[in-house]
Amino acid sequence: MTKVINIDKPRCSRCGAAKQDSELNGYDPLAPAGQKYRKAYCRKLSECNCSEAKSQMDRITKILDKN
Repeated sequence: MTKVINIDKPRCSRCGAAKQDSELNGYDPLAPAGQKYRKAYCRKLSECNCSEAKSQMDRITKILDKN
């Protein structure tokens, strides 16, 4: 059994990009060490590089193009 704890580094849990705390939603500052950014994600959808964000941006763009 190891007692090594991962150091929390601000990152998006969806795209993995390193970000500042202010650029993330969903992080838990009160979580135990190693779990603060487990559910964190990019605050700006357009700056997230995950497939989910890309598909949402494509859908929004199509809706805006219709108008």
